[in-house]
Amino acid sequence: MKSKGSPFGVGIATILTVLLVLCLTVFSALALSSARADLALSRTGADTVSAYYAADAKAAALYQQFEKSRATELKEEIPVTEHQVLSIHLRRKAGKIEIAQWQTIATDEPQQEQYLNVWTNESEGTP
Repeated sequence: MKSKGSPFGVGIATILTVLLVLCLTVFSALALSSARADLALSRTGADTVSAYYAADAKAAALYQQFEKSRATELKEEIPVTEHQVLSIHLRRKAGKIEIAQWQTIATDEPQQEQYLNVWTNESEGTP
């Protein structure tokens, strides 16, 4: 006599295998999407840092020119990105050079916050 195997055992194993493959596919797609977003963010950060150091090198060259000149003051804004400039302000006092300003400044106007009308639990017609 031949013993019959359970017909449910093969079907459940197949369903679990399909679900496992589906889950692994979804997780791999999410991992790929996250990796691409991280790469884009890293490239943006690297471009911004490179642009800052290029502007800083230009500012350092201006500092050296200012040291050699007889000017008493130098104000300059060097573009870093579309939205930032490196602002430098140098002064000569008693033969020494003072750095009054050497900082990155945002050139965009900050957007005003938009507020939502929220219910305040006050009736309009009540005295």
